[in-house]
Amino acid sequence: MEGGIVRKNALVLFLGIALVAGFTANGFAHETKEDAFTKFGRGFSNILTSPFELYIQPMLMSKNHEPAQSIGGGLAKGFAMMLVRIAGGIYEIVTFPVPIPKDYAPILNPATPFTDWNSRRP
Repeated sequence: MEGGIVRKNALVLFLGIALVAGFTANGFAHETKEDAFTKFGRGFSNILTSPFELYIQPMLMSKNHEPAQSIGGGLAKGFAMMLVRIAGGIYEIVTFPVPIPKDYAPILNPATPFTDWNSRRP
């Protein structure tokens, strides 16, 4: 019984640290050179924040489309982007010690769902 509690607490602690690292990794990436830990944090950030694509994509589509198109097309694109962010996040976590792409550059553009919000287009 105690072993399960210890594992659950360790998992909660690990996820908490990963969450903090993921949300701060992108901010540090602009100030310093990208490294393995930035890539690791960016991977977790993409996995944890991927559901926000269901909100972001309809909002981006609303800039240039009618409301019905924005909701329908935006939700479809948001679901697809959510899957892409999860896959990209898994890739970055698994390959974080390897400088691929060159110098640990992000594989997705934008690097996280909330990067360059104002400059993004649908």
